[in-house]
Amino acid sequence: MVTVSQKEFQRVKVIENAVAGRLSVSEAARLLQLSDGRCNGSSGANRPNCVAWVHHGNRGRPMPWALPAAQRRTILELARGKYVGFNDSHLCQKLHSEEHLSVSRETVRRILRAAKLASPQKRRARQYRARRLRRPASA
Repeated sequence: MVTVSQKEFQRVKVIENAVAGRLSVSEAARLLQLSDGRCNGSSGANRPNCVAWVHHGNRGRPMPWALPAAQRRTILELARGKYVGFNDSHLCQKLHSEEHLSVSRETVRRILRAAKLASPQKRRARQYRARRLRRPASA
């Protein structure tokens, strides 16, 4: 069984209608926001009882620049243990200087937020600001 997203399902239906002749190729291309030629190419890949052609070739593969799972676990363990209470920027600096892990602050932030770890932020109370009284206008 192949699962398809709503967008992919709509694409399949539009191409099926174009192949069956219920829609012209230009109408199908307009609906899918593709060129006529690209829409024609999609209709050639369409096979009855098969929707695998609509999936992108990289579907299900990890991103080539993604951090390995072991390194993500290491960052989480350090954030929960040795560097507990550090904010994202400070944690990133410590990972680089002490642990020799070179990851960006945004990557550290994304890993911690996915694990439901918030950056500790100490908020100061707002300072009271006494406003001076207005002086009367001189006539």
